[in-house]
Amino acid sequence: MIENEEQYRVTQEKARTFSRLVERMESGEADSIPGENPAIRKAKMDAALSILQELKDELQAWEAGPRPNATDARQTA
Repeated sequence: MIENEEQYRVTQEKARTFSRLVERMESGEADSIPGENPAIRKAKMDAALSILQELKDELQAWEAGPRPNATDARQTA
């Protein structure tokens, strides 16, 4: 769960990283082991897609929900 702007920015960067990874995996650039078992390759892709979706869901929840303003954040710190 994203709780502040810094976590939001970090989550955005993680989502970009996983998005690039998925693109590389889909294009075959990220094949780490030649001749890798297709089931293992699929499991890796499924895991990356799952993590990417979780990150996107967290970003969407943060963007849709109310956020404390800077004054509120300082008062609770």
